[in-house]
Amino acid sequence: MPKRKKREKAPRPRNRFGDPRRRSFAEKVVDSPYWPAMFAVNDAEARGDVKAALEIVRRTTDQLDKEQFWHPSRLERLEQMWLLGALIPRWAHSRWLLAQALQGTHSRNKWRMAKAINLALDVRGGPHPGRDREEDRIQILDRDWVYRQTFLYDLGGLEAFLRHDASGDLIAGADRIWEWARAPMRGVRLLAREPRQLLWEDPATGEQLSTINIGAGLLVDDGECVIGRSVPIDGGRMFETAPLRVPEEVAYAVADEPERWIDALRDASERPEHDPGEIWTHRGLRDYGLLTDIPYGLANLAMDAGLHAFRNPDEEHDELDELFDHAADYPACLAAWLVRPATIKALRGGVPVEGLAALGGFIDFVHEPAASLIRELTDHHEEAA
Repeated sequence: MPKRKKREKAPRPRNRFGDPRRRSFAEKVVDSPYWPAMFAVNDAEARGDVKAALEIVRRTTDQLDKEQFWHPSRLERLEQMWLLGALIPRWAHSRWLLAQALQGTHSRNKWRMAKAINLALDVRGGPHPGRDREEDRIQILDRDWVYRQTFLYDLGGLEAFLRHDASGDLIAGADRIWEWARAPMRGVRLLAREPRQLLWEDPATGEQLSTINIGAGLLVDDGECVIGRSVPIDGGRMFETAPLRVPEEVAYAVADEPERWIDALRDASERPEHDPGEIWTHRGLRDYGLLTDIPYGLANLAMDAGLHAFRNPDEEHDELDELFDHAADYPACLAAWLVRPATIKALRGGVPVEGLAALGGFIDFVHEPAASLIRELTDHHEEAA
């Protein structure tokens, strides 16, 4: 009987750490002060000790072979927590816990990471043809909305962090975080927007939902649909992170069967009639903001345009008109800019009277902690006078 021919395996894509330069970088990280520092910062954050975490970061701020070790989004979160202190709302503490849980460095999270990566790849339609496996993995870990949702919620990453890693003090500072851990996915339609509130409805039942406006509607037009997790906070509700804009049929499917939200996304992504950019699952880590739902780059564009308009009131301001279809979205952008660490430091160094007057005009339209920051600046100016 003839021998069965052994099936040849497809060549395995080259891993980027096969590059000697990249392997050298990884080895240097393990052998450098960064490796123990990373776990020390994790421990400090899990205790809720922002000061200790920042001190460790500052001791290891030199770059390694010109590669930045500490992620800018993590540095920004820690600096915001430190600079704003008591002005930070409790819901922002909850978001800080989400960011810590998502780091998933404990060995118990390996299976969660692997499964969440596979689910995210499945929704995307499989691995990217132009990237190797490691590049795909890094893209997903850093950017993918589906990965974030499945790791934290469907696979229990947030609840595991709360049970095994987070200190009692850290949990005590958060806003109803145990309810966040069990929040279901929802499909909703945007009905209307105000500077401080967004009004949504369940497309299947007509039930209405109000959330605080920290920019979740900026990339969603009235009548368009999103999916996301609505969570309780002191005095209202919000989305735990910016929701995902989706076609109407996805929102209906998720509203009917929240637990099948991945199936609904996958089915929609496979339909040829949908524009690939219609379901924007790829974001950057800096776009899962602590204090805003507005993408980092868009907030910068908006404030550049806004500052130009303030300094040149007699000119036409086409950039602002292009960025904002709805005037009610602008305060959320202003708030996002105000609470950036660089902005806080600059404003606390002194604000011209006309600038302070302009900011004061927004105090009833921006959400916390931006509103309290404006009050603090005003009080400081009056005391100095």
